[in-house]
Amino acid sequence: MSLCLICTHAAEQPRTACTRCEHRLRGWLGEIPRQMVLLTASLELGTRPAQGHGGTGRAHSPLPVRADVLTLIGPAAPGPVRDVAGDQGGPQPVHAVLHAWADQLADDLGHHLPPISPRAPYADYLARHLDHAVRAAWVALFHAELADLVRRIRAVTSTEPRRRPLDAPCPACEAFGLGRVDWETYIDCEACGLLLTADEYAAHHAAVMPGLARTALGLLHATAAPGLAYTALGIPQTAQEAS
Repeated sequence: MSLCLICTHAAEQPRTACTRCEHRLRGWLGEIPRQMVLLTASLELGTRPAQGHGGTGRAHSPLPVRADVLTLIGPAAPGPVRDVAGDQGGPQPVHAVLHAWADQLADDLGHHLPPISPRAPYADYLARHLDHAVRAAWVALFHAELADLVRRIRAVTSTEPRRRPLDAPCPACEAFGLGRVDWETYIDCEACGLLLTADEYAAHHAAVMPGLARTALGLLHATAAPGLAYTALGIPQTAQEAS
């Protein structure tokens, strides 16, 4: 076993990123193409009243579009910019971030980069070859730059995904930490990091929840009147009488 360079949890050799961090990277690469549509729709600048004490509040004509959105979806250098001197600063466009990492990946694999996609440049290419990225020494930096890019995008589109908690306990650690984040493929456990498909969770839920319900009913019987126990569990009055 080795350590994940991103979260320091265990990772199977020769991986440099654990399964959970790979899942998060894949989710971001799938999210970016959908977010590009929303970014484009957010480009137009809304009208605002003048600010300040007297006058118009502006010393120059405003941009006709939002500068933060233009920075994200605007053009970048035709090739990847390698910051050898470490003196480059400021937020980079989506194209620049993904192109640079796609170029790094292509160098590793001996590929020629495919034609660019106008909606999400190189997101598909990176996702297709993510199995190599999660074995590369640079995966932690890739994760950090992609996380910052997605954070900036979500700040514009106001589409922070929600985590929806699920009822059944985790089959691995038994903690009640299972949940699913919008746009992500897997259900995950916040406590131990286990990943489940929707079918795996459905089978697990069907296997454990009836027993848990019976246990809860027994505890309520032991501490409260039977009628109150059934009512607390949402069992109809007719079913209470039949029992």
